[in-house]
Amino acid sequence: MPPYRLLRSQRRSKLALQVKDGELLVRATPTCTQSQIEHFIGRKMAWIARHLQQQQQQLQQAKRCIVHDGVLLFDQVIPVELKRSSRSAIQLDGDRLLIDCSRRISDEQLPKRLQSLLDSWYQQLAADWFPQRVVLWQHKMQLFSTAVRVKKWRRRWGSCSSKGELEFNWRLMMAPEWVIDYVIVHELAHLQWLDHSASFWQLVRRHYDRMDEARQWLQQHQFVLMA
Repeated sequence: MPPYRLLRSQRRSKLALQVKDGELLVRATPTCTQSQIEHFIGRKMAWIARHLQQQQQQLQQAKRCIVHDGVLLFDQVIPVELKRSSRSAIQLDGDRLLIDCSRRISDEQLPKRLQSLLDSWYQQLAADWFPQRVVLWQHKMQLFSTAVRVKKWRRRWGSCSSKGELEFNWRLMMAPEWVIDYVIVHELAHLQWLDHSASFWQLVRRHYDRMDEARQWLQQHQFVLMA
């Protein structure tokens, strides 16, 4: 029996399995017995093994991309040139990302420091890019936010508050621009409909006809981008 996390809910009517972030989640009703749960898992072992392996491969692919081949920017791999220097710095130079790591950082600490530098670079890039992109879509949709901020989440892509404040996950900078545009349109639509009603989805689709395609892309690539 593989390790799993059990989540019970009053709103659930039947058993369901989910593999998320490399972990098996079992969603059950409050009255579901342990033997029923284990029998259900036993019948789904092939499905579980396939999805766990797939996510592990995606995670390794993401790590290789960051450390060896380059970094993702708008779904394009940007080559990385890494060197030791007197201080740590990172900058985009044409089609290359130049990363200087301080000589005071040990080889053992280098991967962690490199990841920290990359995260900070993405966040600053997102903080500059999102407000400009939001302005473009605001004028198209005639819906205007009160603020635009960048967040570092592990579970969501964006949010819209009742005060009209929009927030976006900096990890979206690794996705294609047309997918990021969908997230922006989605959150702007919440300025008119602060729910996920039929009227909300009609508004999103009216302004973004690639909605279904973008949602599917995010679902398929979530594990890699959130790694």
